[in-house]
Amino acid sequence: MNLAVRSLLASCLCLFIGTKENYAFKQDIRHEELLSELNKRNLGIPTGLGVGITQVEAPAALLGDPVTSIEFLPDTTNAQFIGKTISNGSEETWGSNVANASNHATGVGLNLYGNSNSIASGISSITVYEARDWLDRGWGTGTPPTETNRLQNHSWVAWNQNTNATRRMDFAVERDGFLPIVGLYNSDSGDQNVPSDIPDIYGSIYNGISVGISDGTHRSGLTAFDGTGRTKPEIVAPASFTSFSTPIVTGAAALLIEAAGADTAANDQLTLKAIILAAADKSPFPDWDQTNTRPIDEVYGAGQLDVYEAYFIQNAGQQLHGNTIGRRGWNLDSLQANSSHEYQLAVPSGFVLKNLSALVTWNRQIVRSQIGNGPLAILQYNPSLANLSLELRETGGSSLYVSDSSVDNIEHIWRDAQNILSPGSYTLRVTTDLPAEYALAWRSELFQDYTLWQAANFRTTPLDEQDPEDDPDADGIVNLLEHAFGGDPENQDTHILPLSYLIEENGNTYLEIRFRKPTYTNGLIYKPETVQMLTGDWSSDEADITLKSITPDSGEFEWHTFRRVHPVQSSRQAFVRIDVSTVIL
Repeated sequence: MNLAVRSLLASCLCLFIGTKENYAFKQDIRHEELLSELNKRNLGIPTGLGVGITQVEAPAALLGDPVTSIEFLPDTTNAQFIGKTISNGSEETWGSNVANASNHATGVGLNLYGNSNSIASGISSITVYEARDWLDRGWGTGTPPTETNRLQNHSWVAWNQNTNATRRMDFAVERDGFLPIVGLYNSDSGDQNVPSDIPDIYGSIYNGISVGISDGTHRSGLTAFDGTGRTKPEIVAPASFTSFSTPIVTGAAALLIEAAGADTAANDQLTLKAIILAAADKSPFPDWDQTNTRPIDEVYGAGQLDVYEAYFIQNAGQQLHGNTIGRRGWNLDSLQANSSHEYQLAVPSGFVLKNLSALVTWNRQIVRSQIGNGPLAILQYNPSLANLSLELRETGGSSLYVSDSSVDNIEHIWRDAQNILSPGSYTLRVTTDLPAEYALAWRSELFQDYTLWQAANFRTTPLDEQDPEDDPDADGIVNLLEHAFGGDPENQDTHILPLSYLIEENGNTYLEIRFRKPTYTNGLIYKPETVQMLTGDWSSDEADITLKSITPDSGEFEWHTFRRVHPVQSSRQAFVRIDVSTVIL
C-alpha cells in the first residue's frame, strides 16, 4: 500500500452526539418547510430511496484517537443505521485489522443517512473506504475504477500539492456521471500561515461541490493547485465542523435524485450541482457579495443549502433555450464553440421580479493518455476548460449584469429584493468559447403589493376610491380583498369570495372554508380562523383549524382549503373566516 500521502486530516476531530449536527439543521435548510408544503399538496416525500453512496473516511488513527488498529467504519450497531447495508470497500486491504467503529465515520453517517437524524433516511446502501486505500485503488495513481454509486461523500482532506487526485476525480466524474461532495479544512486546521489553504484533495476539484460551514469557521478563499484562483467553497451548511456539513449537502443531492425519478436530465450530475447552488440561501449572510469575475462569495460560496428551493427548482421541470421560462426551472444542454443560448424572462405589468438567482455550471474535461507500455508506462491526465459566461440583459436593450470568471466553472447572477426587475422582457444568455455541456438553474419571486396592483387594475375609478377599504364596484368586496382573492375592483365578481361548507368524513361532520390565494407574493397575510361562539376569541391555532389541501385554479391562483378540527356534532354552532392583513415591514 502506497503511504506517500503527506497528510490525511479529517475535517473534524470529534463528534458531538445530540447537538445541532443531528437534527436542528433541518429547519435551517428549510427541510421541515419542504415536508409541510409537500404534505399540503399531497405529494410524495423524497428521502434518497434507492440512491447508492460511497463514503470515504480518514482512518481514526490519523485523527488522534487512541486506537490499537485502524478504524474508519461507522458503528453499524447504532439504531440510526437499522435497515442499512454498510459495506467495507477496503476489506481486501485491511481485512481483520479493522477494529472498533470510528466516531467520525458514525457522525458523518448520522447526518447523511441516519433514520431520523438525516434528511435522506431512505439511503440504505453505503460503501465505505479507508482514505489511503481509496487513493491506492486508482484515485491517486493509475486509473480510477468505475464508480457505480451516484454520490460520493468526502469528509476528509489531504494536501499533496499536486494534480494527481484532482484530475483523476474530474476524469471519473465525466466518465461515470456521479457527483462528489467534499469538505474543506476547518478554520483551525491546515497551514495557518496561508490565508487561503484549499487542499488539493478534494477541495480543488472542478466537477463536484465543496462545502463549508454556515458560521464561516472553515478555510476559504482561492485555490492554489490545479487551476489557481478559483473560489471555494461553493456552498455552506449548518454544522459545527465541515465533516458534518458535507454529508448534509450529500443528503440533499440524494433527495433530489429520488425526486427526479426516471428523468435522467433532472438527476444528471451537472443538473444537480446547478440546482443545489442556484437554490442556496443568501439571507443569513448580510455581507454576501460577488463581482463580475468572482461569481460567488469568498467565504459562503453561493450561500446556505436550501432544500425547499432546490426541490421546487427541480420540480418546475426542464425548460429549453429559445423560450420564455418560468419563475423556477433548469435546463441541461450543449453549446458549440463560440455560440450562445438565450432564455427569455417576462415580468408582467403590475408586477416586479425579485431575488433572481441564476447559475450555470459545466465540467472540466480530462483526456487520459498513456505513454509507453508495461510497468514503466506513464498515464497522463490532461485538462481543458471551456470559458462560459452568464449575462442578464433587457431584451433588445442594455446589459444589466455579466458573470464572467476566467477560471471558475460556475457563473452566477444574483439580484436581491433591492435590485428588482420592473415589468418588461429580459434575456439570460449563456455563451462559450469551446464546445461544452452545461446545466443552468434559476429561481425568482414574482411580487405585487397593493400599490402595484392599484396601478395595474384601476382604469376608470377616481383616485379617492382606490384606497384598500373602498368598494368602487359596490359588490360588497373592498379593494384589499379584491387584491387578495384575485378580483376586478371595477366589475362585480362575488365568485372570488371564500366558500364555507359542511363535509362528511368517517361519520363526522366538519366545517371547512376554501379561498383563492396567488402563487406569487403580494405583501398580504392570510390567516384562517375559527370560533364556536361569536362572543368568543377567534383562533388560528392548528389544534383548532388546519390546512387540508392546496389545489390549482386558473391563472396564478390556487385554492386553499382549511378545516375546523372539531366536528360540528361536538358543538351546536361554529364559525370560520379568513383574516387578511398587510405585512408590516
